[in-house]
Amino acid sequence: MYRNSQWPGRLTLLLFIVLLSTGCATKIKVNMLKPAVYHEASLTKTVAVLPFSGPGGSEFAAEMEGVLGSINIDDKPYFTLVDRAAIDKTLSELKFSQSGIVDPKTAAKIGQLVGAQGIYTGVVTLAKASDSPYKERRQECVQRQIKRDEKGNEYEGSCIRYRYYNVNCIRRIAQFSASPKLIDVATGRILYSRNLEGSANSAGCEDVKAVKGDEELLEVAKNAAKSDFRKDVAPYYETREITLLDATDGIDSSLAKDKLKQGIQYAGKGRMDTACELWGEASSLAPNAMSIVYNLGVCAESRGDAEAALTLYKKADKLMGKPNDDITLALTRTSEAVKHQKKLKEELKK
Repeated sequence: MYRNSQWPGRLTLLLFIVLLSTGCATKIKVNMLKPAVYHEASLTKTVAVLPFSGPGGSEFAAEMEGVLGSINIDDKPYFTLVDRAAIDKTLSELKFSQSGIVDPKTAAKIGQLVGAQGIYTGVVTLAKASDSPYKERRQECVQRQIKRDEKGNEYEGSCIRYRYYNVNCIRRIAQFSASPKLIDVATGRILYSRNLEGSANSAGCEDVKAVKGDEELLEVAKNAAKSDFRKDVAPYYETREITLLDATDGIDSSLAKDKLKQGIQYAGKGRMDTACELWGEASSLAPNAMSIVYNLGVCAESRGDAEAALTLYKKADKLMGKPNDDITLALTRTSEAVKHQKKLKEELKK
């Protein structure tokens, strides 16, 4: 995530540095906070999850509740969940089934009774694993050439006759899909509706390894669907890899060149604070050095100041005088971040 001088401290970007062995280039990885895919859903903070219909619907609803309850931004819970006991009591009093989807009007009524702003309900449409048998061909040596060493001792040489045979194998594919909905309690309007899908597969043969079990594969498929749901309804972190530049074009001062190099070394060891200080000092000696300007843009981006980073990247682009892939990526990345600032500010309000 990015912030400008008016953003609260809790929006500070999480940063971690790694040195990657791709040629001589030093790269850092930045964990950026992005807005939820479905902005309206992210603004509904006090929610209740009703049982889903379909195979394993009640269990999946509990897992969805777990996903919502586990979302933390800056070490604070993002959603407030209505107590499960209160939901069950209300459903019982209203004589509603514990295993069936309800219409938006009814869901809104339940939400009002339990004090929720939004109600999640839905249906599990697919949860199964299917097997496809197949065979693999094998070969086994049944006769080897007999040889003798210098002392006349016999030993086996290369194979001169093989036996060919087939073994039984299984390819197992697990598929999961569910369609959750978020209903606004105040209006009965559907704020979020999407078909979530996930799949997983495994293959094994009787003589090598066993195929993974149905439940294990279904869990993997289900986790893929839950991962998409997590990004849909709340801000999420995305890791971006950023390359630092070390070209000395436009730098006449040997001291500035040294500081550029030292900064790269510190960055590669996870010391971006010192790296940025060195590049700042180098900038006063070589204010129009493309690499220094660009790396200072990386510093601004790692602090969470997207607007300052974008300005520096634009300056580096002009100084470069020709297209550069790393600068182009930086311009695209920070332009996107500036565009997303308003949504993130809204989503992170209490």
